[in-house]
Amino acid sequence: MHARLVAGALVLVAPAFAWGQPARAVVPVSPSPDPAATTADLDAQLAAYLAAHGDEVTEVIVVDDVAAPVVSPTSSVRVVSARDLALTPHKNADDLLRVVPGLYQSQHGSEGKGQQYFLRGFDAIHGADLAIRVGGVLLNEQSNVHGQGYADLGVVIPEVVTGVVARKGPFELGDGWFATAGAIDLTLGTEERGHRVGYTLGSTNRHQVVALTAPHDGPTAELAAVEVMRDDGFGQGRSAARATAVAQTELRSGAVVLRPLVLGHAARFGEPGVIPLDDLERGTFDRGSAPSGELGGAARRLLAGMALQWGEGRDRVDGGAWLGWRGLELTENFTGYLTNPELGDARYQRHTATSGGARVAWQRAVGARVRVVAGLELAHEALTQLEDRVDADGTPWRAERALDATITSVGGWLGGEVRRGRVTAVGGAHVAAQQVDARDRLTPEASDRGAVGAVAPRLTVAWRRDRLQLAAAAGRGLRPPEARAFTRRPSREGEDASTYDGGDAAITAADAVELGGQWRNAHLALAATGFATWIERESLFDHVSGVNALRDGSRRLGVEVAIEAAPWPGLRVRGDVTAVDARYVVTDNPVPGAPRLLASGELRWEHGPWSAGVAGRFLGPRPLSHGATAAASAVVDGLAGWRRGRWQLVLQLDNLTATDWNEGEYHFASRWDRAQPASALPRVHISPGRPFGVRLGAALTL
Repeated sequence: MHARLVAGALVLVAPAFAWGQPARAVVPVSPSPDPAATTADLDAQLAAYLAAHGDEVTEVIVVDDVAAPVVSPTSSVRVVSARDLALTPHKNADDLLRVVPGLYQSQHGSEGKGQQYFLRGFDAIHGADLAIRVGGVLLNEQSNVHGQGYADLGVVIPEVVTGVVARKGPFELGDGWFATAGAIDLTLGTEERGHRVGYTLGSTNRHQVVALTAPHDGPTAELAAVEVMRDDGFGQGRSAARATAVAQTELRSGAVVLRPLVLGHAARFGEPGVIPLDDLERGTFDRGSAPSGELGGAARRLLAGMALQWGEGRDRVDGGAWLGWRGLELTENFTGYLTNPELGDARYQRHTATSGGARVAWQRAVGARVRVVAGLELAHEALTQLEDRVDADGTPWRAERALDATITSVGGWLGGEVRRGRVTAVGGAHVAAQQVDARDRLTPEASDRGAVGAVAPRLTVAWRRDRLQLAAAAGRGLRPPEARAFTRRPSREGEDASTYDGGDAAITAADAVELGGQWRNAHLALAATGFATWIERESLFDHVSGVNALRDGSRRLGVEVAIEAAPWPGLRVRGDVTAVDARYVVTDNPVPGAPRLLASGELRWEHGPWSAGVAGRFLGPRPLSHGATAAASAVVDGLAGWRRGRWQLVLQLDNLTATDWNEGEYHFASRWDRAQPASALPRVHISPGRPFGVRLGAALTL
C-alpha cells in the first residue's frame, strides 16, 4: 500500500465500480503540531475507513492541502462514499439518501415533486426539519407555498454525487435554519474520468439518458453532465419527465481553490392524490387509480454558485456565494367534493422566487490543542405565492392567497475546539435572525413586516481510545416562520386565525441532547445513540389544508443502533433501527405523523466484473390525526451490475417481493362520490408505493 505523508486528508485509492478508472475516497483528518498525535489520528481515521472498505483499498495518499475543518464529533454522523452510493438501488438523487440510517422518505405524488422526510421522530414534511446542502448551497427554501423549508433534489444528477455526509440533531456549529432533526451535505464530482453516456429503459415505459464529461487530466470536481428522463409511472396520474444539467470546475491559484457550479432543472409530474382505504377495499379504486384525476405540476430551478477554500499555516477559510431562481406550480385535490359539491376542492399553487446569498467560515489553530471557529451567512429572497381554488377544468373560482414577500436572513457562529489527551470538545453558539416584509395582495391592510431572531448554543464532548469513541452533545435547532405568518389575519369565529396558519411569526426552537458511542475494528463497526428533543412551540404542516397548525410543546425520546460489517472481501452489510416516542407535553397525545420505529438495511457485494446490492427499509405503525394509526410498510429493492472495459450494465429491481405497501397514510374526511351524502368523519387515505418494476441500464465510456 503506497503512502505519501503531507497532513490534512487521507485519500484512499480503490478499484472503481464503474467506468474502469480508480476511485478515491477522501477522509478528513484533524491536524496537530505533535507528530505522534498526528500519526495516531491518521491511524484512527484509516482504521475507521478500512472497517467498511478494507478489501477495496490499494493505495493511501495523504494530501496536505489545508487543515481539516472543525466538526462536532458526535456518534451519529454518517459518511457515505461514491462507491457505496453506486451500489445503492436508485433512480434519482432522492433515492441516494436512503443510505442515511434513521431517515425514511415518502413520495406521495409522482417523481418530480419534493419528498417527505421522517427523521428522529420528526415528520419533516418536505424539508422543514432537515437541512440539505448541495455543493455548499442550501436547497431548503425560506418559505414555499407548498411547505416550509421545501427541498427539491431534482437539480442533482445521481451519477455526479461523490459523497453524502449526514448529521443527526442540531449540534454542528455551522448548521443554521431547518437543521432541527438533522442536516445532509451532498458533494459533487466524479473520480471516474472520461466521456460517458448511459441509457436506461424501465418497465413503466421509462426512458432515461445521462451524458457526462470529466476530462482525464482534470480534478475530481471538474465535470459537466446532462440527464433527460420520461416515465409513464405505475398508474394513472403518475407520469413524470425532467431535464437536469450540472456543470462544475475547479480553479487553483496558490493556496486558493475556487469551484464554480451551475445547476439547472425543469420537470413535469402528475399528482394522483391519495386513495380512501375503504374505497380501495370495496373495489371502487385500485392501487393504480388517481381519484383526483389527471392533475399535476411543474418545477423549475436554476442555481449558480462559487465555492472558495483557502488554507495556510494555522488558518483555513471556507466560503461561497450563490444566486438562484425557483418556479413551482401544482394542482392537487385531497378531499374530492367535500367542501364544494359542485366545483370540487382542487387547489392550484404557484411559487416563484429569486434568491442569493453568501457564506464564509474561518478557523485558526491557537497552540497545539485549541482551534477557534467563526462564520457568517447571509441570504435574501424575493418571492410570490399564489393559491386558488379551481374547478375540474382548472378554472379558478376563488383566490385564497396572493402574497409577495422579501426575506433577509443572517446567521453567525462563534466557537472552538479543544483537545486534551483522549478528549475533544467542540462548542459555541449559532445566532440566526430574519427580517420579512409580507405584502398581501388580496387583503392589503393585512400586509406587515417584522423580524425574529434566536441564539442556539451547541456543545459536543467526545472521548476516544483505540477502537472506541463515546460522545455527548447538546444543541438547539432553529426553524424560521413562513412568510405568511407575518401578515395580520382576522379571527375565525372568535379564535385567532393564526392558530390555523402556524401561529404568530416566531422561530421554532428544538432543544436536543444525545449520548452515544461507536466501536469498530477491521471488519465490524457498531454504534448506539440515545437522543431527546424538546420543542416549546410546535407548528405542524397539514397537507390537506395546506397551512401550518399551531400546537403546544412536544418532546421526542429515542434510541438508534447501527451495524456495519465486512465479513469477507467484496461483501459489506449495513443495518440500523431507530425507535422514538414523540408526544405533546400538555396532553401526552402522540405527535401525528411521527414514526415510532424505522429500520433499514443494505447488502453490497462485488467480485471481479460483477456487483450487486440489496436495500430494504421499514416504517413501523405511526399515529395519524384524529386518533388513527398508519399500518407498517416495508419494501426491498435490488441491483445487479456487470462491467467489462468500456461497457457497464446495471439491472435494478423495485419492490423485489411485489409487496402492496404504502408510501404514506393520512386521516381526514373526503367525498369522491357526489351521489353519496357528505360526511365530516375522517377516514384513512393511502398513497400506494411502487409495485414490482424493472430498469435496465447500459453505459459506455468513450
